[in-house]
Amino acid sequence: MTRLRHRPALDVRVEIRGELPREDAEYARARALETATALGPGAHALRLRLTRTRDRSVTRPAVAQAQVELDGAGPVRVHLATRTASESVDLVLGTLAGRAVRLSEQGDIGFAVTYESVYRPQYADRPLAGRRIARHKTVVLARRTPGRAARELLALDRRFHLYTDLATGRDGLVRRCPLSGAVEPYLAGSEAVPPLDLAEAARRLWLTGGPFVAHTDPGDDRIRVLYRRYDGHYGLIEPVSGGRIGAGILSALN
Repeated sequence: MTRLRHRPALDVRVEIRGELPREDAEYARARALETATALGPGAHALRLRLTRTRDRSVTRPAVAQAQVELDGAGPVRVHLATRTASESVDLVLGTLAGRAVRLSEQGDIGFAVTYESVYRPQYADRPLAGRRIARHKTVVLARRTPGRAARELLALDRRFHLYTDLATGRDGLVRRCPLSGAVEPYLAGSEAVPPLDLAEAARRLWLTGGPFVAHTDPGDDRIRVLYRRYDGHYGLIEPVSGGRIGAGILSALN
């Protein structure tokens, strides 16, 4: 007797945020299911989030974020924005599928920064006095070589990625070079990750206008990253053993 093996039900979830026409939401769900099916049995847990911002300072208001888990390779993520919802859905799922296939077949997605400048989501134009740390995230840093941390950075479509350096045991950070797109590794306490308190890191983020400031906390010599959120506020990432944030720490910005 021959038994037929069936693939388990696809784990596909679509989240819609903001005001979108019903046909856009239905299109997003259909395309997500289609993409998950095309990626085959090695792909699991495809997530698609589609957001329509009402901020008039943003010229590409349709923001899409997609992620899928691959057997033996881990997560792949893409985050971008266009003018219309359907365009964002097509672009984010097409990019996700291409990167997933390359990662599964070749072990990395390459060092090209696809859509980095053209389709990266935009920052809302929020007055300095109205900004605050809207998200504080603590993380457990995995032990990695700089090379593996760089591959994870690109697969997750991030500007920076934290890890524990396998050789030294120190906190490390890999980041994209804004001009070349190459990935550069740094350790806590280096020139690129200097000792700063949070208020000084916030001042530097404001003065430089960059996407983030990585610094070493003088209290425990561990890495912190203060970064700009797309809603115009700030976020803070620190190792799980870091200290607590005091109230009003960003008062020096106002």
